[in-house]
Amino acid sequence: MKIIMHFKQKMLIRFKKLCPSVPLCLRAFSFAPLCLILAFCLFAFAPLLLPLPVKAQPKHTIYFFNPETNINNFASLKIEFDTYLSKLGEYQLQPFNDRDIFEKSISGKKDGILLVSSWHYKNLKEKFPLKAVLVGVFNGKSTQKRVLSARKDTGNPGFFKGMNVASAGNKEYTMNILKEILGGQGEDALSAIQIMSVPKDIDALMAVGFGMATAALTSENSLLNLEKINPKQRQQLKQLGKSGEMFLAIVAAPADAEPENRPLLEALAKMGGAPEGESKLRMLGLEGFRALSASETEALKK
Repeated sequence: MKIIMHFKQKMLIRFKKLCPSVPLCLRAFSFAPLCLILAFCLFAFAPLLLPLPVKAQPKHTIYFFNPETNINNFASLKIEFDTYLSKLGEYQLQPFNDRDIFEKSISGKKDGILLVSSWHYKNLKEKFPLKAVLVGVFNGKSTQKRVLSARKDTGNPGFFKGMNVASAGNKEYTMNILKEILGGQGEDALSAIQIMSVPKDIDALMAVGFGMATAALTSENSLLNLEKINPKQRQQLKQLGKSGEMFLAIVAAPADAEPENRPLLEALAKMGGAPEGESKLRMLGLEGFRALSASETEALKK
C-alpha cells in the first residue's frame, strides 16, 4: 500500500510540473477512477473500431440422386466433390440414396441444380418445373444401352422365373428396365425375379461369373471393360436382351431460376476438362458434361 501511495505522489508532482495552470483539485484527482473511466470507454466503443463481419454467402447445391448407381460411400463422394467445388465458388454436392427424400428436399428449391438419371428426369419434369441443360458423357458418348447377360442363352420364358439378377441400380429402376427388355416373354415372371444389389456394373458381371447370380443387368461399357480385364469370363456370357438407347446423367435447373444457377452450371460443365475434375466425375461413371442439343432436349420431353 505504501508503495502505491508513493507512486501516486510522484505522479502528481510530475503532473503539477507539466501542467501548472490546472486547478489543484484536478491535480489531486485520483488516477484509479480515471483508469476505470478509460477502460469503460475502450470496452464500450471497441466494437466500433473492429471491421464489420462479412456475411457468408449461401451455398449453391448440386442435388444428386441416381437409381442407376449403388454408391455405398456418400461421405467420401461428398468430400471429394466439395473439396473440388469449393475452389470454384460457394458450391457443394448433396447426394441422396432415397428417391422420396430427394424429391421432398428439392421441392421449391431454387438454390441449386439437379444431377439425376435420364430415366428419373422424365418422371421429375412431370412434378417440378425443370429445364434440362447438360448431359453426361463417357467414352465420347452421351447415351447407353442396358444389357441383360447370363451364362446360359435361352428363349424359354420359364428360365426367368425366380431368376436372381445382379444390378448396380436400385430395385425400381432395375425392374423397369427388365420389363422393357423382357417384354411379353418374361412379364409374368417379373414378380418372381430377385434383385441382387451390387456397387458397380463390373461387380454384377463378376457375380454371374462366380455363380452368385443368374444374370446381370449392366451397361454396354461394362462388358467392354470385362473383356479387357477377363476375356475368358466375357466369352462365357450370353446376351439375353438389350434396352433402347438412354441418355447418361442429366443436369437440370429450376426453370424459373436458371440464370441464378448459371455459374454453377458452367463450373460443372468444365469439370471434365480438368484432370482433378474428371477424376471426381469418374466416381459417378462419367468423364464430363456437354450442353444438350435442341433435338436431345425435345427427346427428353417425350
